[in-house]
Amino acid sequence: MPILSRRRITVCFILLALTLPCREARAASETSRLLAAMSLEEKVGQIFMLWFKGPVASEDAATLIRDHHVGGLILYATAGNIESPDQVARLTADMQAAAAASGHGVGVLVGVDQEGGPVARLRQGFTVFPSQMAQAATGRADLARRAAAATARELAAVGINVDFAPVADVNINPANPVIGIRSFGSDPATAARFAAAATTGYRNAGVICTPKHFPGHGDTSVDSHVGLPRVDHDLRTLDRVDFPPFRAALAAGAPAVMTAHVLAPALEPQGLPATLSRRVLGGWLRGRMGFSGVIFTDSLGMGAVADTWGTAEAAVLALEAGADILLVGADAGRPASERLLAMDAVIQAIRSGRVPAKRLDAAVARVLRLKERYGLLAASRLAEPRPEAARRTDTPQNIALAKCIAVRALTAFGPTKPALPATRNASTLIVRPRLGREAIDALAEAGIDAWSGPRALFLAPDPDATAIAQAEAAAKQAGKVILLATNARKYPGQRRLAESLAQAAPGRLVLVAAESPYDLPLLPRAAARLAIYGETPAGMAALGEALFTTQLFGGRCPASVAPAGPMLVSTK
Repeated sequence: MPILSRRRITVCFILLALTLPCREARAASETSRLLAAMSLEEKVGQIFMLWFKGPVASEDAATLIRDHHVGGLILYATAGNIESPDQVARLTADMQAAAAASGHGVGVLVGVDQEGGPVARLRQGFTVFPSQMAQAATGRADLARRAAAATARELAAVGINVDFAPVADVNINPANPVIGIRSFGSDPATAARFAAAATTGYRNAGVICTPKHFPGHGDTSVDSHVGLPRVDHDLRTLDRVDFPPFRAALAAGAPAVMTAHVLAPALEPQGLPATLSRRVLGGWLRGRMGFSGVIFTDSLGMGAVADTWGTAEAAVLALEAGADILLVGADAGRPASERLLAMDAVIQAIRSGRVPAKRLDAAVARVLRLKERYGLLAASRLAEPRPEAARRTDTPQNIALAKCIAVRALTAFGPTKPALPATRNASTLIVRPRLGREAIDALAEAGIDAWSGPRALFLAPDPDATAIAQAEAAAKQAGKVILLATNARKYPGQRRLAESLAQAAPGRLVLVAAESPYDLPLLPRAAARLAIYGETPAGMAALGEALFTTQLFGGRCPASVAPAGPMLVSTK
């Protein structure tokens, strides 16, 4: 290398070393200035992230930003916030414009749950990547990193700056009603490797991610949306099973973490869920794990806390415990009034001295530093939507990446020949009980229609005797029967349907765990058993090719799927 070039490189390194401390000092100075200038109400607004109704920046959303100084908003399809990429881009820009015109002009955090697989709020016009369990089934952590980065770029294109992902829970309970294929699997080392990769993908693409749900929601039998789960792991088990993915995500640079509404007596003996526990958030996450970033709560409108403490009291307890951002999401059955009641409760707790003002200041400072780090401190810079947002989402490159993951994830449990390939004509019968979630059912059935040729029979989620008899009669006439189980663990009608089809089409039945591989041990023997880990568009396309060609099934199931009956081993 020429001497002049080496000198230039040396000078660049020196300038960079001098510049970084200056930037950090300026950021700290700006945070301190804003914090000192804010009223109590403005500070409290900054630590809340709330839901609102409608596809535009309505008066409801504008009031939250203008009058209540809310620092973050959450988008939900169920709240009518999401219609198309261009609409979301306009909505987020208008919310930033409202923030720019009020208070100190601080930008708004805009968050969404876009994990992939079954939890993807953005579907129409966006790439829905295969579930985290599908990603782990590929054995390729680099694909998880690329999927996270691609997801982040699509979110950024429409003005969303926070993704509540990845799921860092280790799903060791097959009966877990809320995590399942959202997890990278039941092996802590695998989950850790993939959680770190996904975190890196989000970080590199410049979108805030929140590995969740700390300290771990994987070994639960209650859905925290409706009840209060309990994790009875001792400290050694927590350290060996639950903590590794969180440690790996933090080591990969996660800027934030989301809490779990779970009881973990080994960490908190006083009967408080992790979200409301100073021992868990301050003692373990901050103290023993050394996390200095932003702690988000899971939604305080979920049944686990709202039905026991109430959303308003839970907000006070969570702030007191060490949470920095208090989420109140669009949870079923919870009135919109709870949002402002929670904010008022926190204001009164600060005024009364119940929660020290310095605890609030510390939370606000972390939020402002996070916004500064991600270029969100000045809302005026975010108040115009990026041009042609729809051209930046669901791109051919992202569609191809999703398909690559889906193909590599396809898993066979045992031999597939001579059952496969099936014939692509009406002699092949496809039977699919619906999942009962409109968005997933519509895309899954469209995917099956695209297979073109086989006869398709769509049933209710829990088929009754009449529906089962109809399917049995059709199966007797079919050359091959392919059953896509969507939730056999929950619906006994699906298990009865599988038994009936096995008897009607002996040696001709192919069982597909279309959503969860944990369904397979509950179903009868079949000529072939497959898992696709979620009915995404990419997953359905990959399955269609595999059923009717000689394609190999190269995925390895990353979860233990034999709570009962014979052990199922995926082959490669």
